[in-house]
Amino acid sequence: MKFCYALQEYFDAEFWFYEYVDETRPDWWKIPLGDKCKIMKASGRLPKVGYFSFGLFFDLMRFNPDIILLGGFMKWHLLIFKLAKLFNKKVVFLSEPLRYVKSDRDQSNDLRTLKNSEKELNVLNKFFRGADLYLGMGQVAQKQFIEEIGFDIEKVNWTSYPQDLEEYYTHPLRVKNKSDVFRILFANRLIDRYQPLFVLKVFEEIVEKYPNTELLMNSDGPLHSECVAYINNKQIKNVKFLNQIDSWNNMHLIYKDSDILILPATYSNGNGTIYEARASGMGVVMSNQINHIEYHSKNNINCFICELKVEDFIKSIIKYIENPEILVSHGEISRKLVEERKNENTAKEYFHLLQKYGIV
Repeated sequence: MKFCYALQEYFDAEFWFYEYVDETRPDWWKIPLGDKCKIMKASGRLPKVGYFSFGLFFDLMRFNPDIILLGGFMKWHLLIFKLAKLFNKKVVFLSEPLRYVKSDRDQSNDLRTLKNSEKELNVLNKFFRGADLYLGMGQVAQKQFIEEIGFDIEKVNWTSYPQDLEEYYTHPLRVKNKSDVFRILFANRLIDRYQPLFVLKVFEEIVEKYPNTELLMNSDGPLHSECVAYINNKQIKNVKFLNQIDSWNNMHLIYKDSDILILPATYSNGNGTIYEARASGMGVVMSNQINHIEYHSKNNINCFICELKVEDFIKSIIKYIENPEILVSHGEISRKLVEERKNENTAKEYFHLLQKYGIV
């Protein structure tokens, strides 16, 4: 949402959102949107259809946009795409890499390719070709759009996720002594591919050796009950669920009170929690299965990148606890490396991309 307001320097922009909040999302996911961001009326999500909004047509007539950005190759977006081109509008598609999965609980890292999804990708090419620009969220998506889906190489590029980092830069660096409390943060939702049970196994051994450590865990997601059961069965101490968050604007305070981010993901297309931790000046211990981290994640320089082995994560966290001065040096480097991901810089990047392709 804040990214939309950063774009106002370049465009009269509006962001329109579908509304679908499942039972695992907290109430504070619904936030005030201001005058430039809107929840589309009569919106929702249906099996085999995906997101939809009948109110979108009224917003199109009201705002009469010159450029329409569509997030994802959804069936509903095909209808909007065809309607937009009928009225000579510029259309840009933004999408993550398309994974070969059936649900969010599917942990496969495989992307859709002509080998495993030829029919589906040919359909995507047929239905969605003719847009003015395809922006992959990262270079993995860009490559897939060209080599697997077959979109025109002259109309494909990549860009970055917007990140709301400004408040995180106000946090102090973590100046610690060995005797201090060390807080480990698992900020991601409790789903299989982020591996919260793996995190608990790591912390189980850490807290036994270092009783002055704490684990703060996101409380949202389908694996919450399994995590609670594991904690109770193993009698793990010093685990706290983050169930007191009351707004998005206060989310950054969780990072401010934490020292080390842990993320043993089996797949992620460049996780937002990593940028937030970097801007906050935290230490980071993460898996080597995360896309698009190379420019801001230097193993043993500003973070620790591990194989998906419990013992590797334990060793890396212990390095921070036994050598707390590393937290300061890692935090200083990280902040410099993610400076360009502030909203004002990302807005400029999007503007220049649309300029490059003659869309503005």
